[in-house]
Amino acid sequence: MIAATEIPFGLSMIMTVLQAAGHDVELFVVTPDTPLDSYVGRFVRDSAPRMFCFTAVSTQYWQAEKVAKFVRDLDESIFLILGGHHASLNSEEVVKDNVFDAICIGEGERPIVQLANQLESDGDWPKAINNLWIRDQVQGSLTRNETGILVEDLDTLPLINRTLWDKWIAAPEDYPALLLGRGCPFKCTYCANHAMARLAEGKYVRFRSPENIVSELKSIRSQYPGTKRIYLEVETFGANRKASYAIFDALAEFNRTLEQPIRFGVNLALTSNFMQNSQRIHETLSKASEANIRSINIGLESGSERMRKDVLIRPKYTNDELVEFCHVAKDYDIDIIFFVLMGLPEETIKDYMETIKTARRAQPKTCYVSIFFPYLGTDLATHAMHTGLIQQESLVARGERSHSVLDLPEFGRRRIRFEYIVFWWRVYRGYWPMGKVVANIFRAFLRAHPSAHALFVHLRDSNPVVKWFGEKYGNRQYLANVSAVKTVGTRIDVISD
Repeated sequence: MIAATEIPFGLSMIMTVLQAAGHDVELFVVTPDTPLDSYVGRFVRDSAPRMFCFTAVSTQYWQAEKVAKFVRDLDESIFLILGGHHASLNSEEVVKDNVFDAICIGEGERPIVQLANQLESDGDWPKAINNLWIRDQVQGSLTRNETGILVEDLDTLPLINRTLWDKWIAAPEDYPALLLGRGCPFKCTYCANHAMARLAEGKYVRFRSPENIVSELKSIRSQYPGTKRIYLEVETFGANRKASYAIFDALAEFNRTLEQPIRFGVNLALTSNFMQNSQRIHETLSKASEANIRSINIGLESGSERMRKDVLIRPKYTNDELVEFCHVAKDYDIDIIFFVLMGLPEETIKDYMETIKTARRAQPKTCYVSIFFPYLGTDLATHAMHTGLIQQESLVARGERSHSVLDLPEFGRRRIRFEYIVFWWRVYRGYWPMGKVVANIFRAFLRAHPSAHALFVHLRDSNPVVKWFGEKYGNRQYLANVSAVKTVGTRIDVISD
């Protein structure tokens, strides 16, 4: 089971636009432990699907490929298509594998509906569809269609159908995520946004209108009346101050219509131009507080100003400015949460200790700590390969973010894993109760040791005491998403893993 916050928006929108076009949609979730024959195989035999759609980042690709080959062996007539970051940024590598009939480059809402319509009509094999590279059914040749313009007006897209995920979510009403916009104006080297922005023409950074956002808030409240908090998903809220303030005002107005206002969490982009303007800081935090924003996520990534400037190419601000912002936010009863990356190319122990020092000074509510994984297509992955830190074949590993694939000269793999586990002791000792510190260390230890985690899961499922501990402190597995579409007569259903 996953959390409501974790449902992937891209896949959800693909399913929704297919439904809006008159096609039936079904969702599957497939994990490495899923018995494919009794799960996917039974579905294929019973429903005779016309098309399967898959989405994956690089570390999930092996699983999407495995399921695709399984489906192909069952029925060669089923159309297989892969979308997502791996297909978009590593297109040539995917087509060499000769597994999928098509791959989608960039945004997929328009092309997937065209493709489903053409397949449903039983006409010729699909060919001329923007954003799709399509392999000829008979000759095997590949047609690389042009990449169409981005969907610039996000209000033209339907509200995602969240109910498709209900059976996969433990508590659909608890902290669902709502997408505010798409794209990011910054060029952080570890992120895929800079690469994705080069794929198509059009405005890459886009926000939905406040009215459209409020309409989805009303929809969520109608479908899930018990919802008390919602996460506002966006790459960099605050990058466009005018748009951000308009959304804050709309959220505040919406909350005034409720007996119990909804609490919101959001990402926020910080820059020195913003941080050096005390009046603007207070203005922003005041508007956020009025909108009942109770938590703000900040991408610290590294506390080394050298690393942020020269390696990560992060928006510029000093550690002192960040710490001061965190302290001011507490005056508005807003929790700050840090995203932290460690084990980065060129990072030294000294750089990492600057991260510890900064986090300890700022005392965020908590930190989301990840070990750097170089995703194919990003500038920092390319840098890591060019400098000999890693080989490309290592970038499709089956695990990520909790163990290091880099063994740095001044920050070795073992030391990285050790620091990943004791991060909580270094940052929060003396501030958190010792039980909370130990629980977070234990959770990090499980993430860093898959075999120990597997044993813990077994004990959790068989022992009531361990089960209670696991529910209270255990980590959540992040699963690959695979989707499929089936046609029955005039019906098309989408399935996701």
